[in-house]
Amino acid sequence: MLLMATQDNLQDPHPHALVPERLTGSQLRILKLLDLGLSNQEIAEKLGITVGTTKWHLHQLFERMRVTSRAKAVALAREQGLV
Repeated sequence: MLLMATQDNLQDPHPHALVPERLTGSQLRILKLLDLGLSNQEIAEKLGITVGTTKWHLHQLFERMRVTSRAKAVALAREQGLV
């Protein structure tokens, strides 16, 4: 029997399961600061980077986590025991 590859059977069965090793050190630090409720400006000041760089890191983090908001990123990080 020939199985056809479809979008449905190629999807990750756990789309939000994170492997901590897949997150960079910067991404983990930012997650911890997000968990504290810090703003982009506050994160930038804590890390000694610009707000623009903070936003870039957040965008990369959200893509890697497959989430669309800070709240979802923090909720998933807590669920996975990352923060």
